[in-house]
Order: sequence, then C-alpha cells, then structure tokens
Amino acid sequence: MQPFIGVTCSAEENGDPVVRPAYVQAVHRAGGVAVALPFLESREQTAELLSRLDGLLLTGSEDLDSALWSEPLHPEALPMHPRRQTTEMLLCRELLLGELPVLAICGGMQNLAVAAGGRIHQHIPDLGEHVRDHGAGTHAEAERHPVRCEAGSVLAEFLGAECSTNSAHHQAVASLGAGQQAVAFCDDGLIEAFEMPERPFTLAVQWHPEQLPEERGQAALFDALIRAAGG
Repeated sequence: MQPFIGVTCSAEENGDPVVRPAYVQAVHRAGGVAVALPFLESREQTAELLSRLDGLLLTGSEDLDSALWSEPLHPEALPMHPRRQTTEMLLCRELLLGELPVLAICGGMQNLAVAAGGRIHQHIPDLGEHVRDHGAGTHAEAERHPVRCEAGSVLAEFLGAECSTNSAHHQAVASLGAGQQAVAFCDDGLIEAFEMPERPFTLAVQWHPEQLPEERGQAALFDALIRAAGG
C-alpha cells in the first residue's frame, strides 16, 4: 500500500490553508499519497492527525515568529500567518515526541529546529558581506550555490560530498535544537541541512528539492521519505 504523507499547507491572506502543487507532485512521483493537512489548534488534534499518517513533509514557509526564541521581530521579517505558525509548532513538537519519518524543506527546516530549541538568523545580510545572497530563486534555472555534505551522513548518500542547490530565503538556522546534527554547509558557513540520528528518518534541508525533479539526487530525498514511511 502507498504510504500516506502529510504535507503542510501555506496560508491564503484570509488564513485558509492551501497546498503548493510542487510538494504534492514530488510525493506522488516518489510513490506516496500526499495528504494536505488542515491548520490545527490543539495538541490532541495534532496527535490524532499524526497517528493516521505514515510520514510528514514540512514545506517551505514565510518567516517565523521570533517570539519563539525570545527575540524582537526584525524589520525585514515577513511572518507567516498565525494559524500556520501555530500549526507548524504543534506538528513539530508532537513529531519530536514520536518516530514518524519526516522530510523538512526550507521554512520547514527552520520550524523543526526552533521546535527543538534552536534559533534563527532573522536576516542573512546582517551577517556580513562574506555571506551569499540566498534569495536567488527556486526554479531550475536560478543561480545555484555550492553545499558541502558531511561524510557519513544520510544526505551524502544521495548527493555525494558536494552539490549545488537553489534557494529562496533571507533567514537561516543560527543554532540547532536538541538531538539535531548539522550535515551540510554553504561555503559561507550557513547550515544547509541537519539530521536527527536518534530518530527514524529525519532530514531537513534549506533548499527546495521539490523544484528540481529531474535531478536524481534531489528526487532521492523524497524516495527516502517514502521508503521510511513503508513504501
């Protein structure tokens, strides 16, 4: 049976959830059934929903609420809708208590890091001139930047020691949470991916593999999620 993979939704201006097609298509290509998730309001509701899934895809998002790590909001920050932010934290915190396989992408990576006690750089340009522009875009023709993958990591099994990635973000993980291990870095020092070795399949990447379906290594990230979910 094809595994059911929960896919987190973005928010319309009125706060209604909407799923982005590229994530759904990536799950389907890998052999899973994508389930667009509603916005949630309680831990009980969240636990019940996760119990019905075989895996979870945490998708890209707008900026996080900096109150989550006790900082004032940066003037350049564009926070996600409060309904989505509540849902992301409910899902990530409940996820960390269990063993559901998860692939987290861009904002999904940042939400998972913060849920475990991590912090976020709210505006990458503030870090200095040595830091790359990470907002070039996610489409296949957008300018790429190099990423170095740590030897022995799950990520390196798919992408090798180095790859080039797309990106569209102005925030980044500053510090990881409990149980999280950085496994990839940009050449400017920013964390590009992490894993959680003590959990079943848990991989978080800062770029957008769903936008690179023709690249075998990037598609393999979704294949790995589906395998871990029982597919």
